Amino acid sequence: MNLFIITGLSGAGKTNALRTFEDNNFYCIDNLPATLLTNAISELDSNKIKSVAISVDSRSLNITLLPKILNDLNQSSIPYHLIFLSASRDQIIKRFNESRRKHPLIKNSQSLDEAIFEDAEILSLLSDDAIHIDTSNLNLNELSEKINIHIKNQVNFHLHLISFAYKKGIPLDVDFIFDIRELPNPFYQEHLKNLSGLDSALSDYLINQPNTKQLLDELNHFIQNRIINLKNISRKYLSIAFGCTGGRHRSVFVAEEMSKLINKNFQIDISIFHRDLNV
Repeated sequence: MNLFIITGLSGAGKTNALRTFEDNNFYCIDNLPATLLTNAISELDSNKIKSVAISVDSRSLNITLLPKILNDLNQSSIPYHLIFLSASRDQIIKRFNESRRKHPLIKNSQSLDEAIFEDAEILSLLSDDAIHIDTSNLNLNELSEKINIHIKNQVNFHLHLISFAYKKGIPLDVDFIFDIRELPNPFYQEHLKNLSGLDSALSDYLINQPNTKQLLDELNHFIQNRIINLKNISRKYLSIAFGCTGGRHRSVFVAEEMSKLINKNFQIDISIFHRDLNV
């Protein structure tokens, strides 16, 4: 099992760190009581869960037992990576003030400053062999990049292409939508109207139209730049939809062609969904 245990000061970014693990297909648990850690690991392992990230911090029940529990894991030869997130006192105060959230350790007569001190005191019991990340001067993307460095099974970038019919409504869960109706409509060609964009005869017809190559080149250039830029900010997923009138001819053809063009330059995962092809 590839196991990460995330701990650290409240306000240092543990929730955002856990989201990065989720983006990498880790099974994530937030705010697990410390005394349940061993049983949770055992249960996940018995269910063949290979990648796990668990957040345990001063919010968790029995947090003072965490050092002993981690030592027990070592004695049982259960490998894990401990990530400790911290930030400066001033930065934590700023974050809590900006978010208008209450520090989890604040009691009725306690100030934010006192809660931060108590938080640090509790977590000072942990050993110094953790991966320490100071988030004081990191934005969310920079924190994600640092987490990704320590994740051994980073998932590949995923491009999801969709074809659809405008007359049946646009998809609402995509990043970009392109109107492909500027290409000639094969529906009006008697020998092509019953075919789809998956058929070679229809593809040959469209690829030989005067504007097709320019359209494909422009789309290819746009999508490749988006992939590069999104990978640079640790995004793992991009969804793009292509629409035509009936969702059977032009949009299907373009989605298939874009998959081939992108595959020539990127080693990424590509999936295609022809939403209205068989409707």
